[in-house]
Amino acid sequence: MMLKMRNDSTDSNNLCLLEELVIYRCPSLICFPKGQLPTTLKSLSISCCENLKSLPEGMMGMCALEYLSIGGCPSLIGLPKGGLPATLKELRIWSCGRLESLPEGIMHYDSTYAAALQALVIFKCPSLTSFPRGKFPSTLERLHIGDCEHLESISEEMFHSTNNSLQSLILGRYPNLKTLPDCLNTLTDLRIVDFENLELLLPQIKKLTRLTSLFIRNCENIKTPLSQWGLSRLTSLKLLWIGGMFPDATSFSDDPHSILFPTTLTSLTLSQFQNLESLASLSLQTLTSLEQLEIQSCPKLRSILPREGLLPDTLSRLYVWLCPHLTQRYSKEEGDDWPKIAHIPRVQIL
Repeated sequence: MMLKMRNDSTDSNNLCLLEELVIYRCPSLICFPKGQLPTTLKSLSISCCENLKSLPEGMMGMCALEYLSIGGCPSLIGLPKGGLPATLKELRIWSCGRLESLPEGIMHYDSTYAAALQALVIFKCPSLTSFPRGKFPSTLERLHIGDCEHLESISEEMFHSTNNSLQSLILGRYPNLKTLPDCLNTLTDLRIVDFENLELLLPQIKKLTRLTSLFIRNCENIKTPLSQWGLSRLTSLKLLWIGGMFPDATSFSDDPHSILFPTTLTSLTLSQFQNLESLASLSLQTLTSLEQLEIQSCPKLRSILPREGLLPDTLSRLYVWLCPHLTQRYSKEEGDDWPKIAHIPRVQIL
């Protein structure tokens, strides 16, 4: 398998047509023999090989490789030198606790490094401290970074000024990041999770007018009231999940006439608001596209219904978890207010 294939070979027995290789849970694997993996490989995944210390030297030059995933290899310190294959579309590196550097090819600084990456995923790599010099490729569509406690912050200088490809940004437990680069206006999906010190987002989030999905959870340092986030301006937004912040808030706004969310929302999830007592300020009846409402772990919340007593006619799914007052009040046939939500086709209250 490690033979270097000869392009001019006429011996069909020497040809390797392998396109996908998965190496999983091989604890005795320490290194690869000399030589190259088949140049026909399009997908290579190496995971949960706890004693693997090095990868094949020629792998970065594999001319057909489109997907590369390396994870669960705690003894791996570095990756082979050299640029990434120009064909590589997705690179995933995860749970490599001793990995100290990333392949130079993930960043562009001259024409030699021309991998056209579309997705870059890096998580649970605590020994990483920096990115290679250069900029993310202008082809990058998805960037996911999480549990990299020493990795430098992404900055505006790392993105091409003409980049219009980046659509999905997922960030979690990334303490060196204090604010978002002010150049990500093409995003359609933004997820930010477990940031204790994020100084946040705003006013950048108001500019992300292409967002269709926004997920923000466990960011307790956010002090800006929800009424000042400007979410109502995001007229492409369909899915919104917020939770684990505003620990002292009993309501989302003191202004009964405030419009907090755009009418384009089709799915809304509220979770882990420990002192929230009312949803009246959300004006749920104005969300005329809402199809799904989910409420989780709001122990003091006593009512789902807005001030007018009606939920949108479009609502077809209602889920309530770990909200004792709501469970008592809206339980099927037993709760006093069950008749007010009985018309909703799918209701789960636990």
